[in-house]
Amino acid sequence: MLRRKLKKRLKAAWGRVPDAHYFAGDMDLIRVYADYRAQTDRDAFFLDDITWNDLDMDRVFQRMNPRRSTSGEQYLYYMLRSPTLDRSEWEQRRQLIGLAAADGERRLRMELILARLGCTRRADLCRAFAPARRGVGPLLFYLALLLLLLGAVSGALLGSSVCLPLAAGSLFLNFFVHEIGKRHTGSDFDTVNYTVNMVFALRRLQKLRDPELDRLLAPGYESLGRLRAVLRTGGVSAASDGAVGDVLTSATLLDLITYEFLKNKLGRKHDDVFAIHEALGRLDAAVAIASWRAGLPGYALPALDFAGKSAAFLEAEALVHPLLPHAVPNDLKTEKPLLVTGSNASGKSTFLKTAALAAILAQSACTVPARSYRASAFRVYSSMALRDDLAAGESYYIVETRSLKRILNAARLPGALLCVVDEVLRGTNTVERIAASCELLGALAGAGALCLAATHDIELCALLSDAFRLAHFEEQVGEEAMLFDYRLREGAATSRNAIELLRLMGFDKSLVENAHARADRYLETGQW
Repeated sequence: MLRRKLKKRLKAAWGRVPDAHYFAGDMDLIRVYADYRAQTDRDAFFLDDITWNDLDMDRVFQRMNPRRSTSGEQYLYYMLRSPTLDRSEWEQRRQLIGLAAADGERRLRMELILARLGCTRRADLCRAFAPARRGVGPLLFYLALLLLLLGAVSGALLGSSVCLPLAAGSLFLNFFVHEIGKRHTGSDFDTVNYTVNMVFALRRLQKLRDPELDRLLAPGYESLGRLRAVLRTGGVSAASDGAVGDVLTSATLLDLITYEFLKNKLGRKHDDVFAIHEALGRLDAAVAIASWRAGLPGYALPALDFAGKSAAFLEAEALVHPLLPHAVPNDLKTEKPLLVTGSNASGKSTFLKTAALAAILAQSACTVPARSYRASAFRVYSSMALRDDLAAGESYYIVETRSLKRILNAARLPGALLCVVDEVLRGTNTVERIAASCELLGALAGAGALCLAATHDIELCALLSDAFRLAHFEEQVGEEAMLFDYRLREGAATSRNAIELLRLMGFDKSLVENAHARADRYLETGQW
């Protein structure tokens, strides 16, 4: 009955927006595997926190994540955080996603196993079994206490008057030790049990005897053979069934003994544990992405240039933002940096985010919300939704210049780089902003970065027209509202709407007219 209900729920969830809830701190627990990989895979590319937050990648992740297993959601986060630059890794991701999407019955069999694995965010697989935490001392201590209790009880049953008080004292000591031990190790029981469940889950997947799945999960299967003792032992009982069971477990220290045995066994097989975690995570994340694909109005399978022998390029048709339900599609085909101008609220920032997200999703999820997508395999950086850092005592301008400096440093390294910059150097005065912005954007273009920048400073269009292609968004101003079509057009913007917005917001007519006159006078004479 439960299996039938689970199958029905999984079928109903396919292609739908996941109904998963997130509490404060959940994302910190989900990202631990990605952080671990970032520390150990020094040569791999990872999105930094500025780019991740600028592009609202937590929401992109949550839109995909069905919260089926801890391994799956941690690996999905890692995939999005690490848009791969390696063709073989990308091919493996693509094949697994294709496998999950191709056959509904096969996918459902896999989903049932993954759903039984479950999602336990308290399971800390990256630190619980570090070598420094291994040691047989606690295990031997608990075994000695158990043997002492058994010996004393046996002696008392045989009529020894000495053994009766010894058995009572031993029992009291075991209860005390159990209480202290649970306080120190109870939080790790979830980790041990989840790890054991991973081993069983991968074993069940192996028993499906699916040749294509077996080929893609082969590294995980190799680790299974080295963890046979875990299969025989099972997990740790966090709680017993009833008061008698609780008393018996506390008296014999059985849960602590099992925990210490498994902790040491898994600690010695740390690499195998992570291989199994990765195998299950890859598969579950692939199923999640295939389901996300199924819910999109349309998507493209990207064609990526990993060789990087040609100049950086991006060609996309009908590109849309993955989080907008009624997004307006735009084309983007360029081998040249792009400077986008336009009115407030016309769509500049959303377009930049859409382009950056397309590159990230192409290299991580092998899927782009577009009609077609061809591009270089990029390292992606952004400088958009910045704010001053009160804790560090840094102004907005200081934070912004640090952000831009990291992009320029990255652009000088080998490999294609895509960067999106919104309102460059907005934190300073007009004269210095235009002068510095011109030099900085020119330096990014000169370093070979494919830079997509948005600005309100029309002067930059003339100053950067040789290095940047120009495009714009525009609007139609009515008597009561301002209308936008969110279509990208060639060339620089020619309209202004900031003053007209004052009129639409109900400001005094004379104030609006005087503002227009002052702006027109400046454009004619260059003086205020």
